[in-house]
Amino acid sequence: MSQIALILSGGGARGAYQAGVAQGIYEVLKSAGLPMKIDHFSGVSAGAINAAHLASQWHDQEHAIKTLVDLWSQLKSSDIYYTDAINLGKIGLKWVSELSLGGATGTANEGRALLDTEPLKTFLKGKLDTNKIASNLDKDLFRSLIITAVDYYDSTAVSFIQTNKEFKSWKKQRRTSEEAKITVDHILGSSAIPLLFPPRPIENRFFGDGCVRNSHPCAPSIYLGAQKLLVIGVKSRASNSYEKESHIMTKAPSVARVVNLLLNAVLLDNVEHDVERLIRMNQIVHQADNSPNLSYKKLDFVFISPSRDIGALASKHMSKVPRIIRYLIKGLGSLEDANELVSYLLFESPFCSELIEMGFQDALDNREKIIALFRD
Repeated sequence: MSQIALILSGGGARGAYQAGVAQGIYEVLKSAGLPMKIDHFSGVSAGAINAAHLASQWHDQEHAIKTLVDLWSQLKSSDIYYTDAINLGKIGLKWVSELSLGGATGTANEGRALLDTEPLKTFLKGKLDTNKIASNLDKDLFRSLIITAVDYYDSTAVSFIQTNKEFKSWKKQRRTSEEAKITVDHILGSSAIPLLFPPRPIENRFFGDGCVRNSHPCAPSIYLGAQKLLVIGVKSRASNSYEKESHIMTKAPSVARVVNLLLNAVLLDNVEHDVERLIRMNQIVHQADNSPNLSYKKLDFVFISPSRDIGALASKHMSKVPRIIRYLIKGLGSLEDANELVSYLLFESPFCSELIEMGFQDALDNREKIIALFRD
């Protein structure tokens, strides 16, 4: 049977959307009398949390999906990062000290990020039993778990792979693989959004968000033998339209708008580019189908992404952003300009629950494609 990979991209709080899609996929396949057979779980950033959770609970698929939805629907920002004035004040003082006095005193580089995600470490250790990953691999419930993070030392995207199968490792331009026993440290490293969240140590190296430098997010699963891909993005289809009305900006973009652009470029665009690459390669394979020298094969895939603008949705829930965070964001520009940034940091139940509902419905809307992919 064809090996199927579930590929989950990153995006902070947008990861709640993936939980809804997973729930929808499970319901679609259950109603069609098909098993939800996943051979490879691959995740980066928030997707790493979701992939690791599913892999650790895959011995009971229904429970795995339910607890993933519960995890996101009950979330609070304080579960992810400190939201109180005292801790944020300490971080602010470190930044001011290093930026103003670092040249004279020799900075200790304490202010490495705008937020402190130590609560996320505690949260994940309470929610994830990574030891069960090995147990489920031994039961042949799936073949591999892939968590990708970027090594801050050499700017390489490292795909950490936990498997009990033999595989050929790879070392390509800015992309490499390492066999590992996945722990909470790998997940924290993969989900450490640059500047927003601090780098995280994995053994004796420091890592950041797996979306950085990860120009081919589908590739690790393909290298491990996946022939079918189920890719879940978190960038709204609405934001891809090239038919938006033209407009004239009367003033330069705010810092918030620039940050929005950078975050989307770094965290969200790679998976879309990789899907476009898959489409082009499938077209080439189709056109050259009779060529005896062609070494490529067609890859079936389904790509599901938000049907509504998540940034606009975040604007509706702006009041749920912790007050001190809202105050700090206003320093970068208007909250409207910062809606994309807010969507990464809005780990609050009302917003996440709405994303879950959207993801569930988007999966149902792709019912026929999903069934076709899983029907061998």
